Amino acid sequence: MKWLNFKYFHYCIVGLLLLIPILGSGQQYNSPLNHSFSVDLEREILKSDAIVHSGFKPILITAIDESVQNDSSLFQTIAISRRSGKSFVARKLFHEHLISLDTGIVHLTIDPILNLEYGQELENDPRNINLYKSTRGFNVKLMLGEKVAVESSFRENQANLPQYLSNRVDQTQEAYGQGRVKKFGDFGYDFAMASAYISYSPSKRINIQAGHGKHFVGNGYRSILLSDLSFNYPYIKINTNWFDNKLQYQNMYTLFQDLGRVNSDGFSEALFERKQGAFHYLEYSPSSKLNIGFFEGIVFPSLDTSGNIPVSASYWVPVIFLNTLIEDKESKAESVIGTNISLRIAKHVEVYNQFSISNKEFDDPGIQIGAKWFFLNHFMIQAELNSTPNLTTQRIYSHYNQSLNHPVSGSNELIGIVQFQKNRWQTRLKLNTLTYKQTEVNYLDFRQAFIVNPSYNFTFHLGAQYRKQYVNEGGETQIHGNPVYLSRDNQSFYFYFGLSTNLQNLYFDY
Repeated sequence: MKWLNFKYFHYCIVGLLLLIPILGSGQQYNSPLNHSFSVDLEREILKSDAIVHSGFKPILITAIDESVQNDSSLFQTIAISRRSGKSFVARKLFHEHLISLDTGIVHLTIDPILNLEYGQELENDPRNINLYKSTRGFNVKLMLGEKVAVESSFRENQANLPQYLSNRVDQTQEAYGQGRVKKFGDFGYDFAMASAYISYSPSKRINIQAGHGKHFVGNGYRSILLSDLSFNYPYIKINTNWFDNKLQYQNMYTLFQDLGRVNSDGFSEALFERKQGAFHYLEYSPSSKLNIGFFEGIVFPSLDTSGNIPVSASYWVPVIFLNTLIEDKESKAESVIGTNISLRIAKHVEVYNQFSISNKEFDDPGIQIGAKWFFLNHFMIQAELNSTPNLTTQRIYSHYNQSLNHPVSGSNELIGIVQFQKNRWQTRLKLNTLTYKQTEVNYLDFRQAFIVNPSYNFTFHLGAQYRKQYVNEGGETQIHGNPVYLSRDNQSFYFYFGLSTNLQNLYFDY
C-alpha cells in the first residue's frame, strides 16, 4: 500500500476540511491543553454528578456538562463579557478577547500569543549570556452555529536557554516540543510552531476532527501512554459516544517524522524519515465516580533509508488491539497498549493509575500511580509515581526525535505539585526526582503568576527553576530513545520573569 503516505494523508485532510462546512455549522472546540490552566475545571468535574470522559485530552468543551461549565471559572472567562463601567482599553487589556465578533451564528475571536521572558542563570555559566524567550504569535477561534468550530495558532520563537536545556536541544535538534531549531546568534535558537484543527459534530454522539496538534492520554502530569511532550503532528480523529454517554470510543490516525534523513539523489534535499500512527481509546464510565480506559497506540515506519515501507490495511480498521495482535515482535512497528483508570472519592479526591506494555519490551511494563486532592476551594495537591520500561534501542514510538510518552525510558520518577489560585492570583510549586541507570535528576519549579486577562490566560509571572543532575562514572542513558552520554555533575538555578499566554504544556523537568 505505497499510496498510504504523507501526500495522500494530506489529501484526506484537505478533502475533509472542504466537505465539513457544507454539512453543518457549529460550536465544537477543544479546552486548552495546559496543566495549571485546567485545575479549576478538574475541580468542578470532580464535584459534579455528570459523566465526563476526561482520559483523552484535549476535551471537547460541548461534551462537558453545562452545570460544570457554569461553575468553572475557565468557562466563565472563555465567554466574551462586556464589563459595564469599564473603558474600552480596560476591557480589552483585562477582561475581553483582543478582537471579537458575535452575530449569533458566527463567533470569532483573535488573541495574541506572547512569551516575553527574561532570566538569569545564578550558577556559573561559562557562556556568560543573558537568557530569554521571545514568542510572538496569534490564536484565532471561529465557531459557526452549533456544529463546527475552527481554531488556528502560530508562534515564532527566539531563545537563549539554560545550559542543560541548550545541551538537550543540541542533542535532539528540537526545542522542547516546539519544533526543529535553527541557530540564532552565538548561543540562541530560532524555531516556530503552527497549530490548527476543524471540529465537526453531526450529532451529540459523534465528533470528527482534522488538524495539526498534540494530544494527551491520562489524568496525571505525565503519561506513559500518549503525551503532549513532542511537536505537533497531522491527525484525523473520530470520537463517538454510546449508551447514554457511559461509553466513549476515540480513533485517531496520525503522521509522524524523525529528524534523520533518508538517502538523497543529490539533486534535492533529502526527506526526513516518516511514520504513521494509529491510536484507539475506549473509555467506560458506569458512573461519574469511575472512568476505565483501554488504550492502543502503534507507530509504523513508512519511509526510511530503505525507501517506502508498505503499511498493513489494518491501519485503518478502528478496532482496538487489532494492530498489536497481528504485528510480531520482529516487526519494525512499535505499539504501546495499556489501561488508564481514575476514581473520584468524596468529590474532593481523585486517584488515578496507568499501566502500559510495549511490544518491544513485553516483560518490562510501565506503571503510573497518582492522586489529586482539591481542598478549601483554592488549593490542589498532587502526588505521582512513574516507572517506565527500559527501552534499549532507538524508539519508533517517537516524533521529531522526542518520545510520544514519558521522556526518559528505564526511569523511576516521583512528582509533587501544590497549586493555589484565588481570583487572578496563581501560585504553583512543583518538584520531582527522576532516577535512571547511574543518573539522578532533582528539579524544583516555583511560579507566581497574576492573570492579566483570563479570556486567553495571559499572565504576568515570575519564578525560579532549580535542577541538579548527578551521574555516576560511565553514566549513559536513553532520552527520547537516543543514547546520551552525560557529564558527571550539573547544576542549574534559573530565575525568570515575563509576560506569557499559557495555552500549552512545556516540559523542562527531566
